[in-house]
Amino acid sequence: MKTIEFYLNIIHFCYYKAHYKLHLLSNKINPFRLIAEIPIVKRKHKKMGIINFEKEIDNLFWDKTFGISVTFSGGYLMILMLFFVFGVFSLIRKIFTAERLYGIHFVFFVALSAFICYVFVLKKNKYIPYFNKFEKWNKVEKKKYGWFTFVITIAFFYLCILGF
Repeated sequence: MKTIEFYLNIIHFCYYKAHYKLHLLSNKINPFRLIAEIPIVKRKHKKMGIINFEKEIDNLFWDKTFGISVTFSGGYLMILMLFFVFGVFSLIRKIFTAERLYGIHFVFFVALSAFICYVFVLKKNKYIPYFNKFEKWNKVEKKKYGWFTFVITIAFFYLCILGF
């Protein structure tokens, strides 16, 4: 079980880093950054106690407890688990029966995916110590586990497609 928890947290961390890096990349072309530079808007931010608007937005994304990137990465992980659960159950169904899947099956798959993500990653913020550990990876480990996450994502998506 610890192995499953470890690898799910690796995938969660890689999704988190990818989402945050996409945010930083989108900052380069974000027109709202220009709006924040308007003197009236700057004065309004100063009244609100916001000195560096861009840093505040980056912190909003980077926060490991309630940040936008960690929320999105949790959603991505749940979708990945949904692909896996749906693929496995669909292949088992195809092998042993000729029955088709009904709407209640999808509700079960979503509930099972959410349960797996909650127990192994999100319960009592288990992911935070893993994130702190993974932050210390060297460049080779980051690249290795990034490719691992990419391959697992493609494989689970393909497994889901095979289920149809």
